[in-house]
Order: sequence, then C-alpha cells, then structure tokens
Amino acid sequence: MSKNEQGPNWMVQKKYFKSNEQCGQCKGSLIFTDVELVCGRCGTVADEKISDDSRDYDNKDGSGGRVGPPTNQMWKINENSSVISQTGKDASGRRITGQNKAMVNRISVWDRRAKSSGARTRNKANSEITRISEILHIPEQIKQRGAEIYRECEKRKMLTGRKATVFSVACLYVSCRENGISKTLSEFAEASFAKRNDLGAYYRTIVQELDVKTKVMSPTSYLSRIATNAVPPLSVTVQKQAMVLLESYDDKAGKDPVGLAAAALYYVAKLKNLNHSQRVICTAAGITELTIRNRVDDFRGFDQARCANGGNSSW
Repeated sequence: MSKNEQGPNWMVQKKYFKSNEQCGQCKGSLIFTDVELVCGRCGTVADEKISDDSRDYDNKDGSGGRVGPPTNQMWKINENSSVISQTGKDASGRRITGQNKAMVNRISVWDRRAKSSGARTRNKANSEITRISEILHIPEQIKQRGAEIYRECEKRKMLTGRKATVFSVACLYVSCRENGISKTLSEFAEASFAKRNDLGAYYRTIVQELDVKTKVMSPTSYLSRIATNAVPPLSVTVQKQAMVLLESYDDKAGKDPVGLAAAALYYVAKLKNLNHSQRVICTAAGITELTIRNRVDDFRGFDQARCANGGNSSW
C-alpha cells in the first residue's frame, strides 16, 4: 500500500498510534496521542485517559517490542518534538491534497492542543507528584494513584482558581491516606514548600468531591517518627509508655492522630523529667503548640480520673 493510500497516518511518527475503535460522531478511526484519544477524521476528543487494556505487542503471545500508547497515568509532552507536517507536503515532498490535506489539518489542530497550557500544567503536576514521592519514599503504586486522582479532579474542573502543583501534592496525600500510608500533612508541606493550610483545604475538598474512603490512622503509627525527629531523640522506653497511654485512652475519635501521638510522647517525657519542651516535640511532629497543649490537658484529665477511680496510672 502506498503512502497516499494509507492516508495521513503514515505522517504520525512515534507519538501517535492508531486505535481499532471508532469515533462516536463520524465513525472515523480514533488515534492515540500522548494525552488524548482523538478522531483522525473530525478531530473529536474521545477521551483523555488511555487505559493499559489498549496496549498491544509485536507478537500475539506478548513477546517482542511493545507498541501502542503509554501505559501509566503520568504522561509527559515533549514540546520540542513536533511530528505533524505543517508544510502541506508529505515525507517524500509530494503535495498533500483533497481529503488527506483536510485530515492533516485536523490532526495539526489537536497536536497543538496537546501542547496547550492545560497539558503543560498537567506535566508540572505530574513532575511534582514524582518529586514528592521520591523525597518521602512513597511506593510507585501510591504515586500512580495520586496521578489518577489528579486527573479525575481535572476532569471535574476542580482545579479552577487553585494552584495546580499544590493541588497535585494534596492528591498524593489523599492517595496515602486512602491506602493507609502514615505520612503526615506537615511532611508533604515541608517537601513541597506549600502551606499546610492550603494542602489541608485541598485534601478535604478532594475527599468530599470524589467521595474517597480514607483509612483512620492510629496515633501509635506516628510515635516512632516523632520520637526519632525530636532533638535529642526520645528513647524506645518512652515510646512504649506513650503507646500504653494511647491504647488506654478512649476519646480519640475526631482528633488528629499526629497531635495525639506528639502529646502522649510529651506527657510521658515530662513525667520522666526529660528536658524536652513542647516546641521540640511540636517541631518533630509538625504541629502547633496549641494542639499539643490541648491534647496534654486531655491526657492529664484522663489519667487523674483513672487514678481517682482506683486504677493505676497509664504506665
């Protein structure tokens, strides 16, 4: 088959892949780009997310080189790699005419769209997700889920008026909470140089709008990290006694697990006459002194009531 008989698909090099699916508008063939599934005839964007199910291989048994579109959620666009002819001529120098010329023009339109500001913003968001994942040692699967959450928010127009890179970090935090990864919001804020309040607000918005089911984190899962970050570090004995206190304390519902863990460590450290100020523990936990003060008051009242009723102190 000659190049002219093939139509303009022969002009799409490396970055574009023809699909077996048809356009719902004109029944033309759909073509994969780095960021979209587009009709090669009318230019309709069929989808912005390419599933792994659409990939194929050179050989039917799955061996050989892989062909087809990218498989993960974190696509990038190389803006310096234009692959659509803008000259009106094919690769052999022959003039493109008639229907083929019109099709090439349509492909050029969505080629430019793929390099639009929206695509560049998505690239920046994906880069930030990758950067934060590396800093905080977040598993690949959790990172990919964060990118998926970001794309869903983008489709729902939730990024309007919000900082995309900060929003992407919040998406990654949502992914961690969804999968029970005990990373704190303060860790994300420090790694991304974003304001903790902004991340918290975005987190709540994402969870509410997407109805994400996050796991309730146990305060005890944060003890080791806070104790290690304290200057000087708190001993394993202090951590164990703080764990006993937390496990016996029955009013944890609705309270920040990080604040509870920090307060338990501080409370035990004070009872042992250790020279750790509230500021030291707050810095290690990434919370305010007001938070730790309130939780310490709760623990003190709990412990006093326990002793008054004939029980022993929590440790």
